[in-house]
Amino acid sequence: MELFLGIPIWLLFGILGAWIATTKGRSGCGWFLLCAILGPFGLIVAAVISKKN
Repeated sequence: MELFLGIPIWLLFGILGAWIATTKGRSGCGWFLLCAILGPFGLIVAAVISKKN
């Protein structure tokens, strides 16, 4: 039962991290993978990175 809740939550972290990263000019695909693997920690990292110049 936890698997049915866990996978969508980790995918949601990946999608949110990719969205945050693309708004900052970063690679959405790479950040999706990073945030999907790291979960909330990856989302925090995506939120605090600076914008790409």
